[in-house]
Amino acid sequence: MIGIDIVEIEDFAARDFSRIFTPRELDYINRATNAARKTEVMAGGKCAEEAVFKALGLSSLGLEILREIEILHGDNGSPTCVFRGAYVQLSISHTRHTAVAVAVAG
Repeated sequence: MIGIDIVEIEDFAARDFSRIFTPRELDYINRATNAARKTEVMAGGKCAEEAVFKALGLSSLGLEILREIEILHGDNGSPTCVFRGAYVQLSISHTRHTAVAVAVAG
């Protein structure tokens, strides 16, 4: 299955999302070089979680399950998903105004 999500980056500016990101996700977010980049990374991460949620067909489990979906990044910056052993291919992209993520579960 395929999941996609798109968000407005400005919706993530000056907000505290520390409760919805895991410690490892927050570590990656906090490595951003400036506030604008941090906001882009948060928006992309949240967008990716939603795309994984859709690709895995998790709606029957409710939105609470989003807290278990963890988006991590390799040394080269490529995103990966950690969720109950599921294999999900993931791509995240953004402009100055929007972030988009596509997830393919297989």
